[in-house]
Amino acid sequence: MSLRIRLSILITLLFMVVLVGAGAYIITNARHAVSEEIQSSARYTLQLVEVLLDSVDLSGRRGLQEMILDKLPTLDSARHLQISVLRQAQRVRPFPPQMRPVIVSEAPQWFVQLVQPAPMEFRRIIATPEEPYMEIIIHADPSDEITEVWYETRSVLFFLLLFIVLANALLYFTLGRYLAPIESILTGLERIEQGDYHLRLPRYKLPELTRISDKFNHMADVLLRSREENRQLTQKTLIIQEQERRHLAQELHDELGQSLSAIKAVAVTIEQKSSNMDESVRESAKAIGSFSERMYEVARNMMQRLRPSVLDELGLLLALQEMIDDWNERHGEVFCHFECKDRLLALGEEININLYRIIQESLTNVIKHAKAGEVYIKIKRSTEQLSIVISDDGNGFDPSVAQRGLGLLGMQERVQALNGMFEVNSEIKMGVRISIMIPLPNHSEAGESK
Repeated sequence: MSLRIRLSILITLLFMVVLVGAGAYIITNARHAVSEEIQSSARYTLQLVEVLLDSVDLSGRRGLQEMILDKLPTLDSARHLQISVLRQAQRVRPFPPQMRPVIVSEAPQWFVQLVQPAPMEFRRIIATPEEPYMEIIIHADPSDEITEVWYETRSVLFFLLLFIVLANALLYFTLGRYLAPIESILTGLERIEQGDYHLRLPRYKLPELTRISDKFNHMADVLLRSREENRQLTQKTLIIQEQERRHLAQELHDELGQSLSAIKAVAVTIEQKSSNMDESVRESAKAIGSFSERMYEVARNMMQRLRPSVLDELGLLLALQEMIDDWNERHGEVFCHFECKDRLLALGEEININLYRIIQESLTNVIKHAKAGEVYIKIKRSTEQLSIVISDDGNGFDPSVAQRGLGLLGMQERVQALNGMFEVNSEIKMGVRISIMIPLPNHSEAGESK
């Protein structure tokens, strides 16, 4: 769940708590208002009736008081009240329940249940010449007051709910606007993880995100400088390594190779001169010559692995063809197809030896891990770059699970040392495809055109 949705849910819950609290407060006040209103009306009406009856009594007009008492129950103008007159003859009977007011309101029943006050009854005993005992009973009828309070409460709750909805929507879109840069920050982190250290984030409106952007850009600068330093260090290391290999191969050729050749020549001389001598001496000289020849062959193979002489003598393309032909002869269970329609001239010593080592290592990986039947190597040259695709039909692997071995890492380091791009695509039982892009220096084009 995204941060935006979580914050929106949290704010919505907070607003709902506010709404419930405000609703409870409004309903409590409404209930108190209804109770106070009907109590005030009942007391005021009872006082008016007492004043009226006392005025009539002082006037001395007989029968007028009785008439007023008869008219009181039929009054419709007494708001929120129901007036009843209980005479002497009715005292022995309980007050009829149907004479108590029934709440009839336009408010919903749940609201009526929440705000209706406790039943209220006000009594006043009076005496007249015709009736020694008479009681005026006033019951509170909160129907109209509840309806009026409902209209007011409904308006307040509606506007409160409308405010909450609008505020929540505004906060949701505002959060979306200000948190939108987080997606670009995540995208930037993914690209940094993939090695795109040239990416830079812009400055944002929020100061917190701007600080993150500044730190991100500083991190990218540091990683870019570190990668460039590592690339230069790797490049120098590979150059030194190849120089040492060349020097060692030269030493093997000059010292060990010449010594073995001399030993073989001496052994042949001894063998030729020992024809009339002891047979054991002749056999020993022959064995020394065979051992010398075998040791020279081993040394020659070591020199070839350390520094292929054909690379210096015939160039990269012929060196690759010779290496692949020799590899096909030694591994009959798998065949390597090689395709290169462009001339690989004037690429430079660094590109030549690294490309040779990359293809050499890829063929070694095929034998060690792929269990493939066929391997395809395709090299294509343009004016700006060199494209190499190496694929096989072997076991493959899952890149998300398997870790790259030293062979692939070594190939990647060589490509990165040349400022190139290295990509490995593979699936289980679907083989491996290695794509390499190496930029060409300007002098290679000039050298090729000569």
